[in-house]
Amino acid sequence: MGSQKTMRPRGYRLWFVALVLVLTALAHTPQEGVAAPLSQEMVLNITYPPEGTVLSGQVTIQGTATHPNFYSYGLLYATGSRVTADTSWRLDDPIAWDARTMVVNGVLGTWDTTKVPNGPYVLALVVYENGNDTPFVHFVNNLMVQNEEATPTPEVEATATPEEGTGVIEPETGGTLPPPPTIQQPPTATPRPTPTLVVETPSTGEDDEAASPTGHEILSVSAVKEAFVTGVQLAILLYVLGILYTATKAVIRHYLRQLRKGTES
Repeated sequence: MGSQKTMRPRGYRLWFVALVLVLTALAHTPQEGVAAPLSQEMVLNITYPPEGTVLSGQVTIQGTATHPNFYSYGLLYATGSRVTADTSWRLDDPIAWDARTMVVNGVLGTWDTTKVPNGPYVLALVVYENGNDTPFVHFVNNLMVQNEEATPTPEVEATATPEEGTGVIEPETGGTLPPPPTIQQPPTATPRPTPTLVVETPSTGEDDEAASPTGHEILSVSAVKEAFVTGVQLAILLYVLGILYTATKAVIRHYLRQLRKGTES
């Protein structure tokens, strides 16, 4: 009887160690369709200005733009209160573009709002990863630019006084005016091509077969579906891990009760 009491706790101990090893292996085994740590490590946001802010002058835009496979980020603006399929981004005059350094809770760029008309605007923070032409995008809606309009200064027309006795001012060069100078314009630099940002519109069910998106799409229906499926799979995995955790606690308690009974015996 003494040998049986000694061997019984050892058997439970081996079973408990095997269960812990199985749980550890399950937690570190890649699950098909489960999001990789890549999306969890990416941070993409604008902390200032928030929605509803009235802007004027030089505006310092702050936020975070990081990615495990980071390549560059850019800041764009467009007119309008909210981002829609018809939003026209000012790719020819970005706030910041092709910035190769990640920013964490810092300055993303400075927007000179005195160069744009007063009115509603939206912002877009785009982040590119290496080997992928489709950017990750964060929007800020409902921004208002309100700069004080300068009061025009009235021009005073100068009245020439003719020389006494002639009534006409003659040029000092003997009546011949010098030819106007020729101003040669510098050659126009070839602009660097920039990616075209397209906001994907919801499907209407009528012209989907005839229309096809072009350029780099900011929003993708397939990406939303993939994110939804990923969330469901993560929830199922967490639920299974919770069941295994509860079962493990029950086994440990049972083992401790048996160990205590063996010790008291």
